[in-house]
Amino acid sequence: MGRLNNKVAVITGATSGIGEAVALMYVKEGAKVVTTGRNEERGNALLEKIQAMGGEGIFVRADLRNKESIEQLKNAAYQAFHKVDILFNSAGVLVHKPFLEQNDEDFNLIMETNYRAYVWTMQAFLPEMEKAGKGNIINVASISSFWPELNSYFYGAMKAAVTNLSMNVAKEFARKGIRINCILPGPINTGMTPDAIKNSKEAQQQMIDTVCMLGRLGEPEDIAYGAVYLGSDESSFVTGTNLVIDGGVHISN
Repeated sequence: MGRLNNKVAVITGATSGIGEAVALMYVKEGAKVVTTGRNEERGNALLEKIQAMGGEGIFVRADLRNKESIEQLKNAAYQAFHKVDILFNSAGVLVHKPFLEQNDEDFNLIMETNYRAYVWTMQAFLPEMEKAGKGNIINVASISSFWPELNSYFYGAMKAAVTNLSMNVAKEFARKGIRINCILPGPINTGMTPDAIKNSKEAQQQMIDTVCMLGRLGEPEDIAYGAVYLGSDESSFVTGTNLVIDGGVHISN
């Protein structure tokens, strides 16, 4: 408890899955949170959970595919708390189908949501972090960025782009007191889990038997623990790294 005391965190994709788990765990560890997503109903429900915990936070409805929306998010964060210590980027979408069936619309959706939104949010928050002389950005990528995963072609390519972008920007801003790292989740049980797996216990068991070396699928909280570490001062000597949290999938073959 208290590992994030006095820190303010902006969390994108916070209305479900990994983002929601991180928001709740950050509050538990003492952070004030600015949560964002496109679904206002889910955002308000998350805010009620935060308040029930005795935490402090706000919800800002934002579509990160729109630069003006990101600017509004930034302004709301600084108006509410006057600083941002952590930017946790987890908003994302998954198109899961064979390569020859993936089209330009799929590509644009993945690129705009899973890559360009990360570029824009980082560009929005980095100048204020630079003025403050400190900051911490955590980008959610995926083991799909380096581990071949059928039917996740554009998704994996954009996640690889996120890891490369993060390392390069981390190098530029390291001497300015700003750390930038990635978390690379494996198979996590969220709303983005493909229906063929989510709706089939047999498919889940097959995945566990073949690639999940620790014998289970991951939960959003497994990622949140890593996010607390990277968001806390415990990781003050860590930047430009890719933290893999995948239950051992990447060593399965």
